[in-house]
Amino acid sequence: MENFVKVVEEVILQLANIEYEDGDIGDIGNEIGIAIGKCLDENNTLNDFIMGVKHGVSLVDGTHP
Repeated sequence: MENFVKVVEEVILQLANIEYEDGDIGDIGNEIGIAIGKCLDENNTLNDFIMGVKHGVSLVDGTHP
């Protein structure tokens, strides 16, 4: 990914600037979605991101094949 560092910085910035103290996992997903949405294009799609999230979770929860 050509702009990998830029995407990482967008996610960090978005999460660092959350203005509310109470939320849930959905709120975290929303904030990450806002940051990621700024960086999606025909080469880097929402499906790619979702597959990456699923892969990461499977590594942690023991469901990785």
